[in-house]
Amino acid sequence: MRRFAPTTAVGAGTRVRGKLVIRPALAADLPAIERLVLTVAREVYGHLFQDDMPRPEGNWLQAMVAAQDGRIVGVIVADDDWIEDLWVAAPHRGRGIGSRLLAAGEHQIRARGHALAHLRVVADNERARRFYAARGWAETSPYPHERWGFAMLDLIKPLAQQGAETEP
Repeated sequence: MRRFAPTTAVGAGTRVRGKLVIRPALAADLPAIERLVLTVAREVYGHLFQDDMPRPEGNWLQAMVAAQDGRIVGVIVADDDWIEDLWVAAPHRGRGIGSRLLAAGEHQIRARGHALAHLRVVADNERARRFYAARGWAETSPYPHERWGFAMLDLIKPLAQQGAETEP
């Protein structure tokens, strides 16, 4: 059963979610991406900062976005062999969007010829840690964030090479 299949012929007043599209980011997406990232960063990591939340920086033109009903609901940036960013708007979590974006990022890394993918996560973000663990990512040793000092974790995942046989 497809979770994001478009629906037609609905009754008046019924709000139906359209098909989810994963696509490369466009320059016109930048304001929406930056709003999404800042909103999610404040929600998830706001407690780590005494003053204003620093503005998340990313190479958003290198991103893949999840768009639904013309709105950006998630974004991922995969650079070289690293997942640099993965953000999904709160109302859209738990619907497979993060999984689809992560798979797209892993695909980009594998397509660049890397057999091992890397990412890092704030250590107290238990939800993210469970999300990545459920998708085959393994945690390595913790270390302090280079600028703010809170605990971070690097994660790694071996990637099957394209065309390689995988066991069922």
